[in-house]
Amino acid sequence: MGIKLSIDSSEINKEIKRIAGFKLKAKDIAQAAPAIRLMMQEDVDTRFANAPRTEVGGEVLGGVQWRSLSESYLVQNPKRFGGQILRDTGELQQSLTSEGHPYGVFEVSETEIVFGTALGKASRLQRDRPFIFWHPILLEKIADYLIRWIGGV
Repeated sequence: MGIKLSIDSSEINKEIKRIAGFKLKAKDIAQAAPAIRLMMQEDVDTRFANAPRTEVGGEVLGGVQWRSLSESYLVQNPKRFGGQILRDTGELQQSLTSEGHPYGVFEVSETEIVFGTALGKASRLQRDRPFIFWHPILLEKIADYLIRWIGGV
């Protein structure tokens, strides 16, 4: 089973109201969805590009900790030693960021945006080391974009 991250317009509206003091229309979010998708893909790309080393773990973009891989796993998989967490094949990252990837998930309605992957192992990986999630930096970036987009800036 894959992992999907959805956000409804009320969550984005809270951030826009906080920043600019106006309410966004649902159709505005749907029309801006392609740009929002790119921002979400960039967020994931940055998280993976800066993933901590397998043997030490660390914090990723958005403030989530990825713990190190276990010593027993690294002994059984020596090619993973010195690498980055969740970056051994690139399959997970590509399923989230490559346009047209067969496991990519992106759905838009008048009130919701869904972004994720249908990759079978994604649920387990998300549980152990969250790789897709909403965080204040991403919400603010999307809200700033929508404010500029609606204002024609």
